[in-house]
Amino acid sequence: MSITRPLLLGLIGLLGSAAFGTLSAQMGFNLEVKKPKPYEERVLKAEKTPTDKKIKPTKRFFQNLTTHYNYYFNANNKLNEVIERAKASHRDDYAQLLPFYNYSLDATAGDQQELDSVIYKSQTGLVMHDLRSDWADNMYLLWGAAYYFQKKFDSASLMFQFINYAFAEKEKDGYYKYIGSRMDGNNALSISTKEDNSLVKKVFSTSPSRNDALLWQVRTLIANDNLDLAGTLIATLKNDPGFPERLHDELEEVQAFWFYKNGIWDSAAVHLLQALDVAQNKQEKARWEYLAAQLFEKKGNIEEARNWYSKSIGHGTDPIMDVYARLNLVRINKEGGENYIDQNIAELLKMAKRDRFADYRDIIYYMAAQMEIDRGNFAAAQELLLKASKYNNGNLASRSNAFLMIADLAYNQKNYKTAASFYDSVRTNELKEEEVKRVESRKPSLAKVVADMAVVSRQDSLQRIALMPENERKELITKLAKKLRKQQGLAEENSGAYASGNLPVISPNAPPVDLFNTETKGEWYFYNNGLRTGGAAQFKQVWGNRPNTDNWRRFSQVSNQLLAKVPAGATPNAPQAAPTTPVDNTPSYETLIKNVPLTPEAVQFSNDSIKNSLFNLGNVYLNEMEDYASAIEAFERLRSLDASYAKMDEVLFGLYYAYSKTGNTGKASEVKNLLSGKFAGSRFTSIVTSGKDPAAKQGVSPQSTRDYEAIYDLFLEGKFDEAEAAKKRADSIYQTNYWQPQLLYIEAVYHIRQRDDSTAKSVLNTLIAQNGNTPLGAKAKNLLNVLSRRQQIEDELNRLNIQRPAEDTAKVVLQPVIKPEEPKYQMAQRDTVLAKKQDQPLVKAVPQRPVDTLAQKPIVVQKKVNTVYQFEPAFGHYAVIVLEKVDGIFSGEAKNAFSRYNKENYYNQDLPVNVVDLDSVHKLMLIGSFDNAQKAIEYVQKARKLAPNEIVPWLKPEKYSFSIITSYNLEVLQNLKDLNQYKKFLEQNLPGKL
Repeated sequence: MSITRPLLLGLIGLLGSAAFGTLSAQMGFNLEVKKPKPYEERVLKAEKTPTDKKIKPTKRFFQNLTTHYNYYFNANNKLNEVIERAKASHRDDYAQLLPFYNYSLDATAGDQQELDSVIYKSQTGLVMHDLRSDWADNMYLLWGAAYYFQKKFDSASLMFQFINYAFAEKEKDGYYKYIGSRMDGNNALSISTKEDNSLVKKVFSTSPSRNDALLWQVRTLIANDNLDLAGTLIATLKNDPGFPERLHDELEEVQAFWFYKNGIWDSAAVHLLQALDVAQNKQEKARWEYLAAQLFEKKGNIEEARNWYSKSIGHGTDPIMDVYARLNLVRINKEGGENYIDQNIAELLKMAKRDRFADYRDIIYYMAAQMEIDRGNFAAAQELLLKASKYNNGNLASRSNAFLMIADLAYNQKNYKTAASFYDSVRTNELKEEEVKRVESRKPSLAKVVADMAVVSRQDSLQRIALMPENERKELITKLAKKLRKQQGLAEENSGAYASGNLPVISPNAPPVDLFNTETKGEWYFYNNGLRTGGAAQFKQVWGNRPNTDNWRRFSQVSNQLLAKVPAGATPNAPQAAPTTPVDNTPSYETLIKNVPLTPEAVQFSNDSIKNSLFNLGNVYLNEMEDYASAIEAFERLRSLDASYAKMDEVLFGLYYAYSKTGNTGKASEVKNLLSGKFAGSRFTSIVTSGKDPAAKQGVSPQSTRDYEAIYDLFLEGKFDEAEAAKKRADSIYQTNYWQPQLLYIEAVYHIRQRDDSTAKSVLNTLIAQNGNTPLGAKAKNLLNVLSRRQQIEDELNRLNIQRPAEDTAKVVLQPVIKPEEPKYQMAQRDTVLAKKQDQPLVKAVPQRPVDTLAQKPIVVQKKVNTVYQFEPAFGHYAVIVLEKVDGIFSGEAKNAFSRYNKENYYNQDLPVNVVDLDSVHKLMLIGSFDNAQKAIEYVQKARKLAPNEIVPWLKPEKYSFSIITSYNLEVLQNLKDLNQYKKFLEQNLPGKL
């Protein structure tokens, strides 16, 4: 394969060089082909390559030799080393679906310096040698691959396109043959390059890289999420009779990757297994077998999954994968009738007892716990997870995963105390990023919940004790004191002369007591409870409550311990007016009975503690944890305890919100009426009835408005994870602003598209309860009605007899791209029509209602200079809604809204609505076309007035604008992507009309 000098100059002119100008193909990176410094003043081989001669055999040999071993060999090795380092840093989690490749492009992109070196060597290898050598295309391929591994996908795609063009077959006169055509003897079904498989070619050069570049182009498109184009190219290559056999396995690999990215699991597995020979070593081959088994399992093909899990055992070198394969075989086994889960768990527990699996007991117990979770036996799962954490063999990540699963289980079961305890035990540096976010977001809320739950539980217990008969209460407290003293290693309370805590008073000036002087001869001191208790009392009087440590004799340590126990607000060395009496917290009947609320003041204090904690719990459940059922329980109990609670209006507001979120509209309405009746002047009543916060009106919290506007924009732009996180933070601060109807509607649409119907229904119910009589409320009711019948509608569609191709077939079937309809006038008629209409106004329609007289001025064709657009008012026009930074979910919803509007108001006209992407920021919604510009303008003027309140009331007016366009100008605009230039063109020709 050879390349002529003009092609190199064309590439250099395209990509940019020091000699021929620069042009950036990738944002932030400037592609340059520079001469090596020693040769900057010399004319190089590439520049001297003749265009009309063939290279001589001797020269070809030496040029191939030096290009191959001096440049290609080293650059290729560097590229392979980058990939190997990325593989070495990769760690697979065999408990989850494996990524398709055993390395990540993030890791390769981090090796920036080495990849730049690959590019530099490739460039130098090209400019330093004759371009007619057999290695030029291979150098370009390395260059493009380096861009791919740097995640510069547009530059990589540009390079592979260049290879596809520059190294295509040519005629003898140098002209390119038509690809995919019978002209010039080409195969109409083939786009590939025919390869010379002669021995000489195999010995002295590699295969042409043009065919390889086609596969690299597919990889680049998939990595860049351009799956439609990738699928089209795969289908073309699969049906290409000239595609070389040596690349069939790699084509199966990229096709498997395409199916994997599309979530078509069984097809991905089928094609992956056909590409096993591409694997670099035994471990990679075994890994793909394991992945194929996982893919079959996800599709429900248990038999094939069992087959490939079995084959992966022993094929690789990773013992952890081997163990997981064996565990998965046990897990997916469904033989043995209804008790198959019991049998599988029993088999796993047998494995855990074998010595050969001693190092993997944590994995075994973890998987057994997962099986218990699958059948809802959470208690057994927690026990197994505790065993998994115990047998971690120093694997802290395994221990953290076990604790995390216990915490998640407890959290989902609303056992918040256990969840808080285990979340605190998790080492977050051992977790994945999304797991760390989950732990860190839950811990603060759980800490508040656990503290308030402890207060409620303790006060409830004390009040129950206070209500007991005195003799039963005394017996219970005595037993409890005895139990506590035993736990602390203290003597029983009723021992000898020191019963019931009646300890002797020892004078500070009295001589030391001989603790070992006892009248009971022959009895050891530590066996005499009375002496032991007296000794403990004397020790406390001298030393205080000394911590139970071994270094108590060291005075400095004792001093630090004593200072640590100084009451809050006191200074250790500050003089005090009077000595403070130390509080004796030693468990005894007297100390414990003090906590029991037996007086009216103590009962009031206990009740206040319970009510305040319930109020705090309700707010945390509602605003931070979104546990609406628990919030309702806390607030309802608070209402039952004290209907005149100081913050009852806020309690009722929280109940209304929680009932609305759970879809209990009846209770929500009841609470709303109660709030309006008893607290008519409350801020929270105003929020519920009007949807607006009077405090925000007064400028109390202007930041909240900005925060929710930002959240709204994040939703519209498709940044859903950021929006959800920001909304949760904002709701915890400004819960009342959550009622913004536009935000509620787009959030509901997002949850519907995510198939989270329960959340969507809760959001829609909130919107309807709050804004039921508005146009947006009507849309929410209609959406809720359709959503409630979602399953019925889908079932009816599924029952239709629609023939679909099998998903596991090799052929890629893509949906056709909808294009706007063709203009009603052909291009050949353009001059004739313009000649007749030049400087003549369109026919004015008789107005049926008050209209904008400025907008109804006749359209006059004026000759404008310096523009690439053509003004043709008599031609067919589309009405255009320009969407700015609006995600596909919401542009689709806007399309549906305008389609409904057209059916209701233009039922006798066919006005299709299509959405096309203009650039990364703007989308064009094309409506029509209309017969001429005047009719398109009339549609725009009417729709513009109705859009904010009736058509798309949930969409911010700043996110869309109206315009008109012809098919010709649309094509120009899509090529130039300069919206401002087109707006100026319209303003010149239609001043004041748009």
